[in-house]
Amino acid sequence: MKKLLYGDGINDDTAAIQEMIDSSCELTLPPPKEYYLISKPLELHSNFKLKLPRFAEIRLAPASNCVMLKNRTQDDYGKRISSKLFSYVNRYSPDYPLENIEIEGGIWNFNNKNQNPNPISTGKYEPLEYSGFCMLFYNVKNFRMSGITIKDPANFGVTLDKISYFSIHDISFDFNDGNLYQSNMDGLHINGNSHHGVIENIFGTCYDDVVALNAEEGSRGPINDITIRGIYTKGSYSAVRLLSASPECQIRNIHICDVYGSFYHYGISMQHYYDTGARGAFENITIDNVYAEKSDRNLVKFYLVNKYRKFGIIDVESESDVKNLRISNLHRKEFIDNTPTILIFENTLINNLSLENISSENHTENPEMPLLSCRATVNGLYAKNLYEDGKEKCVSSNLQGFVELI
Repeated sequence: MKKLLYGDGINDDTAAIQEMIDSSCELTLPPPKEYYLISKPLELHSNFKLKLPRFAEIRLAPASNCVMLKNRTQDDYGKRISSKLFSYVNRYSPDYPLENIEIEGGIWNFNNKNQNPNPISTGKYEPLEYSGFCMLFYNVKNFRMSGITIKDPANFGVTLDKISYFSIHDISFDFNDGNLYQSNMDGLHINGNSHHGVIENIFGTCYDDVVALNAEEGSRGPINDITIRGIYTKGSYSAVRLLSASPECQIRNIHICDVYGSFYHYGISMQHYYDTGARGAFENITIDNVYAEKSDRNLVKFYLVNKYRKFGIIDVESESDVKNLRISNLHRKEFIDNTPTILIFENTLINNLSLENISSENHTENPEMPLLSCRATVNGLYAKNLYEDGKEKCVSSNLQGFVELI
């Protein structure tokens, strides 16, 4: 007997929706009377499209403690990583990829106040089951997601791992109070072995990275050939994080452009982060058309927020080897924090750095706000049209590896 679809916000719709998914290649859900209520993950198979009306809500029932949406996978329970947060890598076989999955529309409400607290904060994980993610897609080729809102996850809105040939666009994040805190709440969290994708038109405030490319996390492996275009946010932790801590987890061929917003930590950062005994590897990183400033940390409901280190709008952190970094059309009008606009840390090597059309205006109480602070070794510099408070700025010859700008 066909299971009933209620959409009344009272009765559980999980079984009815899953039944329709399993029996079709494309499912368009009708507008619900109130909202769809689910208590288990909806699992998508290959060659499938799930479509909801743009503002139709689908909500995770209280105490469900699971992801809302994921791809179907083949279990093998291998021993590949030790991370509790990314323990799905041990459950799902890497030898059975799925392909051609598309999700369009809907407000996906994780309902975090009525789930277990963020396990990153509490340390209380349920291995292979509850990680706090709203959605999880692992080992998928040809993946598309558009026109959705992610509301109130426990931590990451969407986790993608081993994802390839993908398109993600017109995504909104509606993050309010966290559980326990407004912390660890990434928007799009993309892990290792991911490549060839476009992420564009991303809206909303996230209490961690709006987009994170973390090659050292999840299945661990290189991340390459990704364009991130159009981030619109106010008062977020950051716009984009790139994380590599070893040559085998290199991040390469990344283009970040059209970023507009304010951030209480950094705007865009290239990080090492993990103690691997090796150096991070980045190659062909292009950052273009960024209009950014700092935001007030005191507006964030997280008790440790004022203990964060102070970062610039763009940061390159220690223990990193970078080849071909291009930053252009970066503009900052600052009222909150006088940290450098571009901050490059010690014990970093950059081969070929291009800086062009960069400006900053200091409206803080502190008269010093460097356009560039560099303690790294830089071999090969192109610099043109750098302005600090309307005055052209020359790169100082006393910076390691730099030559005087003429």
